[in-house]
Amino acid sequence: MLTLEIEYLTGVCFAAKSGQNPTEEPDWPPQPDRVFSALVAAWGTRGEQPQERAALEWLERQPPPMIEASEAEKRRIGIAYVPPGDSSALPEHRRRQPRMFPAAIPYRPVVRLNWSIQPEKETFDALQALARDTAYLGHSASVVRCRFALDAPPEAGLWRRPPSRRVYPGRLAELEHYYRQGERPLVGEPVAAPPEEPQELPQSIFSDQWIVLEDSGGQTPDLRAIAAVARRLRDALMSRYGEVGLAVPELISGHHPDGTPVNFPHMAIVPLADVGSQYSEGRLMGLAIVFPRDTDHERRKAERDWLAGLDDPSGLTEQWRTFDSLLSAVGELKLGSLGVWSISRTLTPSKWSLQPGRYARPARRWASVTPIVLDRFPKAKDLIERDAEMAAIIASSCQNIGLPAPRAVRLYKHAAIRGAPSAYPSGKAPEWTGWTLPGFLSKRMLTHAVIEFSEPVCGPVILGAGRYSGLGLCIGEQA
Repeated sequence: MLTLEIEYLTGVCFAAKSGQNPTEEPDWPPQPDRVFSALVAAWGTRGEQPQERAALEWLERQPPPMIEASEAEKRRIGIAYVPPGDSSALPEHRRRQPRMFPAAIPYRPVVRLNWSIQPEKETFDALQALARDTAYLGHSASVVRCRFALDAPPEAGLWRRPPSRRVYPGRLAELEHYYRQGERPLVGEPVAAPPEEPQELPQSIFSDQWIVLEDSGGQTPDLRAIAAVARRLRDALMSRYGEVGLAVPELISGHHPDGTPVNFPHMAIVPLADVGSQYSEGRLMGLAIVFPRDTDHERRKAERDWLAGLDDPSGLTEQWRTFDSLLSAVGELKLGSLGVWSISRTLTPSKWSLQPGRYARPARRWASVTPIVLDRFPKAKDLIERDAEMAAIIASSCQNIGLPAPRAVRLYKHAAIRGAPSAYPSGKAPEWTGWTLPGFLSKRMLTHAVIEFSEPVCGPVILGAGRYSGLGLCIGEQA
């Protein structure tokens, strides 16, 4: 598969919907004909190399690509009066024409176009050279970074959709003609019969947009202490609310004001560890705060609103702004005998171990990184029957987070993920080498598992009674 990845470096896409009449609606996501025109412009700037022309002619003959993009907010705009491009008149005598500059602010500033083809190396290299020199897409204010890739894995937070316009054989020659004539080209052809949209994959209740806190010094705790570390982070955040005289939201604490547990999804804290590669050692590299998917959509919208200075009649924006401020104030976790660990929020994780996308990509098979705490104790005495009951409990845990029942659950003492510690100490190892569990989990059973679904499901997959405290975190097997 050939993929063109486009990143909007300013986080904003300036583009009007194509047509005869001006419109306030931005053209989001960018259509293949707009992208192709940008590549052609780069080809012209680079000197119209023959091998690059051949690559563009090859690309225009291919079927329309599928588009992967997030949803976007429409920026509020007004009408601007600007002079036309004709410079024959003096500035004071130039007439002014009304223009609108529609803009979209995507939730994720990345768009991917996917063709189900594999080009020859010479063609791919020529397309890559054009992509590297493509600095903007459509409007010159839409500054972008582009690159082609082969067999790129799915990216969390982007949704597939068919295009509404396409390029066609002869499009390059058509663009050349209009350029020589000094005229604006027509838009690409509409896709008369768009391919059927694939069914939306099942997804868990947890958001794939994580708040990442990375190790910034001090005594890094062992991964097996994650439940205690997660509780300490939650306590530290809750104490910040008390310091400013605010009640702790139930979404953060997981409890009602009277101390009883809530019966709805709330904030989870998960470990980000060095696991899953040939040389992984299982070191804890950071933490991530994970909110329920619907709540996190609200949080990210509130963040965009306060950054844009928009009004907040509902009060939600200020609530989330308060959370963001109080979280930033949590710089150290005092872990008692485990020492003091410094953590800091990062918006662009650079280390592979800190990438949330590893835990959110679609997959059929999932394996536990931290052991799953069973939601209840199995009643069966026979070992075979007990394993079957434990597998059924884990299958029920999958359904509890919005996923379908898996077709197979296999239980293990040891993790299937390299670098992840076993569920229980081996042999005569001292008890303290096991997982540290808070009181409400201390009598529960732990197990590692490999879980297989009948179809790919979207993570995060966080299972069991310890799912809000860093246990039961799974990672999908990359297809």
